[in-house]
Amino acid sequence: MADERSLFKLLKLTFEQNASDLHLKVGKPPAIRIDGVIKQLKEYKFNKYDFEKIIEVLLNQEQERIFREKHELDFSYALEGVCRFRVNLYTDLNGFGAVFRVIPYRIMTFDEIGLPSAARRLIEQPNGLILITGPTGAGKTSTMASYLNYVNNEAARHVVSLEDPIEYQFEDKKSYFNQRQIGSDCLSFYDGLLTVLRQDPDIVVVGEMREPSTISLTLNAAETGKLVLATLHTTSAVATAERIVNVFPESKHHQILLQLSMVMRGVVSQVLVPKIDGGRVAAFEILLNTSAVRSLIADGKIHMLPSYLETGAEQGMCTMEMSLARLVKDRVVSKEDAFAVAPHPASLHKLLNEVVGQRV
Repeated sequence: MADERSLFKLLKLTFEQNASDLHLKVGKPPAIRIDGVIKQLKEYKFNKYDFEKIIEVLLNQEQERIFREKHELDFSYALEGVCRFRVNLYTDLNGFGAVFRVIPYRIMTFDEIGLPSAARRLIEQPNGLILITGPTGAGKTSTMASYLNYVNNEAARHVVSLEDPIEYQFEDKKSYFNQRQIGSDCLSFYDGLLTVLRQDPDIVVVGEMREPSTISLTLNAAETGKLVLATLHTTSAVATAERIVNVFPESKHHQILLQLSMVMRGVVSQVLVPKIDGGRVAAFEILLNTSAVRSLIADGKIHMLPSYLETGAEQGMCTMEMSLARLVKDRVVSKEDAFAVAPHPASLHKLLNEVVGQRV
């Protein structure tokens, strides 16, 4: 049996062990995820009564009402002096479950993330759309925070963010931040985007583009001369363009393609890979909206984008396989782990034979 004090000990342990997530469920040992691997902590166990006490401690009355009604809730929680957590509380076969995602107070720099130079320069664009994509747990939030932290230190801008929930919190430095949480500060991403332009922003942050209405308003905001940063759960730059178009009915594809071709500045797609010496490192696919790329998107020839990624190294573009091959060459990640995340293993195989100079 455990209690809320055990929870706080576990949250602190999760941070100290450099874990990314803490998993809890009724009647089972908690588990933490370290470098992508789940590790059970068998000295703890939470029963249904313990979870009820945890709910009382973590949630205010309105949050508890929503959770009891919908059986699921996303929110953020700060453990003073340690870090913040993005929390998903839910019900399941056992009764209750929860996942706590670690959000450190300290924001990583571009160098610490390993963000390529071409991707760094995107944030200096005066307007348009920057997309940060990748699967769940790929580090999108950290990359977004590094962009905003750079702006905060280097430029006098008004930044308005729409987040669900708010993860990294920013104190005003050179820039002026208004962070709005979906569900409490505005009803939805759609509702927040409807009025965001009246708030005189220079930069608009959309935590996630989900529905067609949100995507449409995000594109419209980028058309008005604002710089918009948004995230999507897609696995590659090419898949990102396809996803944006295909959420709309076919009758609107041409219009969306034209709009996307004009406002998009670049796509930063990423995945985390285990390092040989422990920890994880990000591999990136970078698509820049050059005149050639713009024409392909406008003409609906998205399937031809991979060839431009492969030949666009001089402009700073790269495929995921090119990034993975460099990490293998530099002995940062193993060949096995690189192949495990490569969207196109045959391309990585060819690159390793050419670049690394070894048979794989």
